[in-house]
Amino acid sequence: MDLVRTLLQNNASARFLNAQLSGTPWRVQDVSGFLSKRSEDLRPPGATFTWRDVFNETDQAVLTISRFMECVNLDKLEPVANEERLVNKSMRLLDDRKFWAGIVFPDIRSNSSEIPANINYKIRMDIDNVERTNKIKDGYWDPGPRADPFEDLRYIWGGFSYLQDVIEHGIIRAVTGSREKMGVYIQQMPYPCYVDDIFLRVMSRSMPLFMTLAWMYSVAIIIKGVVYEKEARLKETMRIMGLNNGILWLSWFISSLIPLLISASLLVLLLKMGNLLPYSDPGVVFLFLSSFAVVTIMQCFLISTLFSRANLAAACGGIIYFTLYLPYVLCVAWQDYVGFGAKVFASLLSPVAFGFGCEYFALFEEQGVGIQWSNLLSSPLEQDSYSLTTSIALMFLDAFLYGVMTWYIEAVFPGMYGIPRRWYFPFTKSYWCGETQRTDLSTPNGKQGNADAVCFEEEPSHIQPGVFIQGLVKVYSHGNKLAVDGLTLGFYEGQITSFLGHNGAGKTTTMSILTGLFPPTSGTAYILGKDIRKDLSTIRQSLGVCPQHNVLFSMLTVEEHVWFYARLKGLSEEAVKAEMEQIVSDIGLPEKRQARTNTLSGGMQRKLSVALAFVGGSKVIILDEPTAGVDPYSRRGIWDLL
Repeated sequence: MDLVRTLLQNNASARFLNAQLSGTPWRVQDVSGFLSKRSEDLRPPGATFTWRDVFNETDQAVLTISRFMECVNLDKLEPVANEERLVNKSMRLLDDRKFWAGIVFPDIRSNSSEIPANINYKIRMDIDNVERTNKIKDGYWDPGPRADPFEDLRYIWGGFSYLQDVIEHGIIRAVTGSREKMGVYIQQMPYPCYVDDIFLRVMSRSMPLFMTLAWMYSVAIIIKGVVYEKEARLKETMRIMGLNNGILWLSWFISSLIPLLISASLLVLLLKMGNLLPYSDPGVVFLFLSSFAVVTIMQCFLISTLFSRANLAAACGGIIYFTLYLPYVLCVAWQDYVGFGAKVFASLLSPVAFGFGCEYFALFEEQGVGIQWSNLLSSPLEQDSYSLTTSIALMFLDAFLYGVMTWYIEAVFPGMYGIPRRWYFPFTKSYWCGETQRTDLSTPNGKQGNADAVCFEEEPSHIQPGVFIQGLVKVYSHGNKLAVDGLTLGFYEGQITSFLGHNGAGKTTTMSILTGLFPPTSGTAYILGKDIRKDLSTIRQSLGVCPQHNVLFSMLTVEEHVWFYARLKGLSEEAVKAEMEQIVSDIGLPEKRQARTNTLSGGMQRKLSVALAFVGGSKVIILDEPTAGVDPYSRRGIWDLL
């Protein structure tokens, strides 16, 4: 190196070399500076790199590479004795992220050099680098090929296919002895034309939820209306006046179904015009929504039997309705384990059946077919026996079951008002066939009442008793308060009998028992020869009642009230008109006949309530404080009416 530097410092040599380097950016001075022995701190600023700088940089790079290679295990192939040891070792290596794949040759012996005719081998890799084989299909079906490079091509980017190719080439070389290279081409299976609509794909996941939530407000309103009639005693008042319980539920069903059908029609129109269901037949969509409207109403009736307060029922009813939808979410999450039987069982909850139906709607839409009358019995999923027809049929079955449960719960647990039946009442002959025996009220059960007691009037023998109370006892469950203690009393036809007593003496309680609002703890009463414990529905056909508080419909007029209760009593349209004129004239409200009851004064409302008890020619009239809270003029009018 010193000889080279001396040669470069010679003028003759420098001129010769510069001549040879002409046309290049290099000069002898540059080469001499590069070969200089001066250290970096002795070189002038801006001087070029010397050979020492290049050596130092190269040495540092080699040192860095050497340290890096210490972390790399170049021994990638490690043999093990058997598959069990391979699994155990791979599990340890996986914890350090050092395992890629294991290869098992079960038919090749380590002490033999022979190659079997058929070579079997296994490739065992980390589950994150290959497709999961514990599921036969995707959790959510989507139209189109499985072409996602990260989710669907794991065999490619995980290295499984490349490792398989290497092993196959090695086996071919070992068997044939040929080293000829063969090319390998990879291509996905072709897929037919499909509708690539992202909106439909999203809707198929969310449509069941949105459709269920769309009915929640209607559910709360229906439940509140039904429970309000119970809370305001309107329901029991109508039943006392002769309204059949089945007719009452039917009226609620019709009045609730009509708005829901209108809503369903508008929803179908929106879905079609908004191109949300472009392929489905609107008639099928309307049938599906109508069936859900029917079962939703029956579900509201069932929920209403659990509450006695309207506002609480409305709040909790919506929550219960939505909660019954949640099992559908679990069915979707576990759909690989939920078979046809489990789907049918879960569909006994109507929101679940509705959710499956909505899901199948969306899947048919994704396929570009839509739900039609021709594929109602088909499923959009392979090897699936559940269909939209199954969903609709199960919703009608649910409606029937909800109706039966409503009928039973209301009879056994009527709430604050009403006489509960025994839990086994559907299995009794008397419930279905009725009681045909009429009790002789002159001496019921052979007893003579209180004729021998002091300060009691002798029972008249020449008048037929219309009402006979025998040993009536009522004890309220809360506080064990005794309200009526062994009352025995007779009321006679053609007479007005008054109850007098201080507050809490049991007057209202006795009247409530006679009208069927409360059940007696013991004892009974006979009205027109019928036992109130067994024949209350028959008794109410001849019973008129005016409760302690006005029980009127705020949206009906005076005329409409008279017409409604007269028709309940079975009067014809002509008889109703004649009685309406008489009633309106008797209570002195001819100028208020078209006025709603919520616009009347308290006295007018009370006179109307009393008059309604006489509508239809009721044989037994029960008035509870008919003149309470009214002015003297209205009180006199009520006296005249009586």
